[in-house]
Amino acid sequence: MDIFKNETGKLEPPHGNVTIKAGVAFATDQDMYFVAKWNELLGRYNAARLFLRKTQEEDWDYWFMRLEDEDFQKAAELYIKSNLYETALINYNILVDLSWAITYVSAEYALYSFDKEGNITNVKEVRGMHPIEEAYSLLRKTEEGVSTPHAKGNPFDYLKTMAPEFSSAVDLIIDFWKEFSNSDIRNLYNYIKHKGKPIYKEIEETLGGKAVHFWIGKEEYPSDIRDVQKIISLEDGIKELIDFDDNILFPYIEHLIEELIIAVNPSPMAYM
Repeated sequence: MDIFKNETGKLEPPHGNVTIKAGVAFATDQDMYFVAKWNELLGRYNAARLFLRKTQEEDWDYWFMRLEDEDFQKAAELYIKSNLYETALINYNILVDLSWAITYVSAEYALYSFDKEGNITNVKEVRGMHPIEEAYSLLRKTEEGVSTPHAKGNPFDYLKTMAPEFSSAVDLIIDFWKEFSNSDIRNLYNYIKHKGKPIYKEIEETLGGKAVHFWIGKEEYPSDIRDVQKIISLEDGIKELIDFDDNILFPYIEHLIEELIIAVNPSPMAYM
């Protein structure tokens, strides 16, 4: 039985299930960008789940030679488990960032017409196509404009005004970010990315407490590096990620993709 209640298969682009009829429009750059980012987002989602599922394994012997000391063996297993958890955590947060990228790229590109050098020539809805090298370069140029929904000068309110068909998708991003931006999941991700590696209560309990306590009066002072390190519960973190996936992230991504499909209305050829 899977640990998740929703199947990411429901989020997949309809590759191989598309009927191309006579007279169907060729896929535009915008169509290809949207579906490309959709695939990248789904790939990141599946990666996050892969590593989180791995934390539920009971057989750890294929990771390393079994240790004679049972406490060290358990600590080694928990160390691997913690790294799988951190990798899942990072992938989930990248996935959230990609939800901005897929929306921004799909909406922003719809506003611009580019010349052969990639310079903006006018602002209007364009359903154009470019040769591969130009299309690749234009997507990289467009990606540079992606920013967090709360960043100063972020483009999302502007996109709602200039491309109102994307308003529902933009509102979803902003509402989600208001709740997620200061969550434990996001804060721990930022801690790992910018400040350091946490230690885990379960590992420390297995290895035993510190050997020396240093008191001056009624106050204890650091006598072990663990006194000044960030400590969290591994099992609580894993449970939190599973709940986040089931009840918050999946509904958000599912709804966002539905709204973007309506707004972009990609040619079926983009799914081939």
